[in-house]
Amino acid sequence: MKKSYKAITVIGISLIVIGFFISIYVTVDEAMPGNAIVVTTKEDKRYHSIHFDHICVAGKSAQTMTLNEALAKGYKPHKHCQDLGYFKGNRRFLFHHLLSKLGITINSRWDKDGNWLW
Repeated sequence: MKKSYKAITVIGISLIVIGFFISIYVTVDEAMPGNAIVVTTKEDKRYHSIHFDHICVAGKSAQTMTLNEALAKGYKPHKHCQDLGYFKGNRRFLFHHLLSKLGITINSRWDKDGNWLW
């Protein structure tokens, strides 16, 4: 009985170690959370990062709302902000992503309240 217990333990530990090393090579792109604050412009029905370039909102009326609210109202992402990568989160290793799902704080572009961290 002890021999099979040792074999199961070695196999289990080996699978965990192999899984950890595989998770280093697998990356996950962080998605923009629905509660992230964005700047919207009514004239063109676009939403922007809060760190937008002035040319994106010049001469337009702007207001802030969450991403979910903007999407529900039919707003689309501004092409200039998309090209600059403003709506992309950090690229993380798979094990970082799994840890973040467990509630452990991992480096992110947004905090849990939807505020931008850069």
